[in-house]
Amino acid sequence: MNEKNQSHKINPPEWARKFLHWYCDPELVEEIDGDLLETFREIVKTKGERRAKWNYILNTVLFLRPFAVKNKKKQFTPNHLAMLKNYIVVAYRSLIKKVGYSLINIFGLSVGITSCLLIMMYVQYETSYDNFHDNIENKYRIALDRHYPDREMKYAYVPHSYPPQLVEDYPEVLSQTMVVQFPGNFSVTFQYGDQLFDEPNIIFGDSNYFDFVKAEFIDGDPDNALNGPNQMVLSESTARKYFGDSDPIGKSLTTAFFGPNGNDSWLITGVIKDFPKNSHIEFDLIGTHNGFQFMQAPNWMAFSVLAYIELTDGTNMEVVNEKFPDMVKKYAAGQIQQQTGQSYEEYTAAGHGYTYYLQPMKDIHLSSNLEGEFKTNSSWNYIYILISVASFILLIACINFMNLSTARSAERAKEVGLRKVLGSLRKLLVFQFLTESMLLSTFSTILSFVLVFIALPYFNGLTGVPLSIQILFEPLNIVIIILGALIIGALAGSYPAFVLSSFQPVAVLKSKIQSSKSGKIFRDGLVVFQFSISIILIAATIIIFDQMEFILNKSLGFNDENVIAISNTGQLNERGEVFRQELINIEEITNASYVGPLPGDTHIGFVAQLPGASETQVILSTTVDENYFEAMEIPLLSGRDFSKQFNDSLTLIVNETAANVMGFADPIGKRVGTPHPNPQNAGEIIYFTIVGMVADYHFQSLHNNIGPLVFAHATSVLGVGGPGALNKLALRFKSNNPGAVIAKIEEKWAEFMPGSPFSYYYLEDELGGLYSAERTTSHIFTIFTTLAIIIACVGLFGLAAYTAGLKTKEIGVRKVLGASVGSIVLLLSKEFAKLIFIAIAIAVPVAYFGMDKWLEDFAYRINIDPLSFVLAGLLAILIGWLTVSFQSFKAAIVNPVKSLRSE
Repeated sequence: MNEKNQSHKINPPEWARKFLHWYCDPELVEEIDGDLLETFREIVKTKGERRAKWNYILNTVLFLRPFAVKNKKKQFTPNHLAMLKNYIVVAYRSLIKKVGYSLINIFGLSVGITSCLLIMMYVQYETSYDNFHDNIENKYRIALDRHYPDREMKYAYVPHSYPPQLVEDYPEVLSQTMVVQFPGNFSVTFQYGDQLFDEPNIIFGDSNYFDFVKAEFIDGDPDNALNGPNQMVLSESTARKYFGDSDPIGKSLTTAFFGPNGNDSWLITGVIKDFPKNSHIEFDLIGTHNGFQFMQAPNWMAFSVLAYIELTDGTNMEVVNEKFPDMVKKYAAGQIQQQTGQSYEEYTAAGHGYTYYLQPMKDIHLSSNLEGEFKTNSSWNYIYILISVASFILLIACINFMNLSTARSAERAKEVGLRKVLGSLRKLLVFQFLTESMLLSTFSTILSFVLVFIALPYFNGLTGVPLSIQILFEPLNIVIIILGALIIGALAGSYPAFVLSSFQPVAVLKSKIQSSKSGKIFRDGLVVFQFSISIILIAATIIIFDQMEFILNKSLGFNDENVIAISNTGQLNERGEVFRQELINIEEITNASYVGPLPGDTHIGFVAQLPGASETQVILSTTVDENYFEAMEIPLLSGRDFSKQFNDSLTLIVNETAANVMGFADPIGKRVGTPHPNPQNAGEIIYFTIVGMVADYHFQSLHNNIGPLVFAHATSVLGVGGPGALNKLALRFKSNNPGAVIAKIEEKWAEFMPGSPFSYYYLEDELGGLYSAERTTSHIFTIFTTLAIIIACVGLFGLAAYTAGLKTKEIGVRKVLGASVGSIVLLLSKEFAKLIFIAIAIAVPVAYFGMDKWLEDFAYRINIDPLSFVLAGLLAILIGWLTVSFQSFKAAIVNPVKSLRSE
């Protein structure tokens, strides 16, 4: 070292030397340029020694060689914010230098981030159900597993005597409330003045209902709104429908639904804001149920209400669950003995039982699928599926960035070499490349907000969920999105940053850079991973589609096509038969039948006791007239149909499963007893005679096996079905123009019920609604799978470009030696074909296992067809081959002279 350079040599403090040895190239620590020494001294003079130490470190670490060499003749004051600005400017220039690659990267990342944001919004909404209620962590619904000798049924309905008794007996139970919702597509027609409205969304609650659920009262007193009989609270939109802008409090709505001597006038005592959609309970009107007679009698066996309780703080629900068996034995044993003639021990020994348990109220929407739910719930399985899809899409987008950045490695290698020759440290180069990737992820995130705004109306229509762009601007989501953008940038840019910064300057500048074996294995692994995910998603989409087609097209045991159900026909009273005959006279209508619960509706339980037998069976039931089986095209297997020629008030028709459950090989003529429905006749058994047996048909969703079902006639002494037992008229029609048929029916309705709203639905559509969660998931899955495949192809496009770039000279030599374009395309494509075959081998077992678990939710399901995986694999091969072939063909047609010019 000459004297001039020796004069510039300094001895940093020991702490600084140790730090620099740890952080920097040790050789650079021994030769620190004199300009930095002068800068250090100036800082000491002006800002004090402690501040100078940190600036000294920043000087040395961040600007050690490049700025010292560049600024040897002038003083330099470092500023790390200026340095960061410099990195951003360099990153921006690098991105716009290759606009095509940058746009592809931004497109891939923005589509991936947009998919994640939409799914995140949807998942947040689905998991927010009932969270708006106060103290939701302590609120539960009582559910029931009802055990029979040969089967088990799960109910959301429970006997109404248990909830008050829980509060009385157990200090852990703070409060309770009960709700009555009549089964089926239940609706009530209310009248105010000369206005009549059909109200299907109505429930009946306890006086303390609004102490238990959170509702925003616009008018009225929440503490007294449901205190007395025949009181009712309306939603804001319902109140406006009836009363406009006038005050509804103190006014009454009338109805004939509950009978001329029943609850025919309801006093409006309150108006609330429309109940949130993210609740497992929905209603437009809520009346009090304390006027219902069946609620007055003790009931420990029959299912009558949906019951909710609130536990004291810190109480585990299992504490209450463990007390239910003793409670059932204590209170239900007497009623069981009275109705069945068996002791509780004999009753349970025969295979009967009641297992009550608590469901957290906030978990009902995603964890419950019981008989008697307010509405069709979703499932955690679908949430996990969507989260997985979102994660996969984002991973594929990040892999694309790695592949496309690697594709530019040869081009950027000389840039790296020059930077290193000028003294740039590897850590600074890594920081430079990470800055580029984070800048790109920031652009992509900003663009994704625009894409979400554009796509949200369509997405809402697809899911039926009222999502708003405002969700993204909630503080927690803003933090998640910002952190996500930084993590995505770091994840996507990490591999290119470390690979590019590792190039050796001498090798680069001599054009001897080669792709390492480990780098090739890593890139191949990324391709295999991408296409494994893509094949899994394709196979899953095909299987979900096949299962949905199976469900929607499976024979249900009856003909649900061309069936219209008219609601609220119970108000026709004695004119009902005349109305039916008038409709039959319409040319397009072939049959019409009055019925209670139709297929897809909740059915009522029927307690069946065989003569001489001590045990009872609880069997689902419905009420029909003598036209039902012909109208629904349900085959009669033996015996006779209901008929006006007979007195069928004490007769039953059963399905095959009910006959088997009762132990009847031939049920015709057999007698079945059931407890008298009138509490005043407690202990009395009414006996029915089975006169017919029909074929099994699916009256519930295909998530459930066909259960036992009995049919009572419209004249039955039981009045099976409670209020509205025959409140529907099912019409079968033959026409290619359903709208014209509906118009004719509505015209007849107006003649018989002037001013009364005409309400109807297509049975086929109603049954399809039982699978709304599956249908929604299927649509979302298909869309995002398509996006995942597109993004994966963009990544493959980049890797094919990279490979073609490495083989430029090889391609040139082959062409000079006479190789054809086709042979070169095949050469470049077959390597990727191998990777896709490996991806198929990995994806098939994973997809099979996952979809087999999903299909377990269905009692009736498809067998997974191997062709689903063959088709998924062929699609992946075709898509991959087309993507790679484009780049291969592009490289193969280049003039070999141009390829070999640099040699």
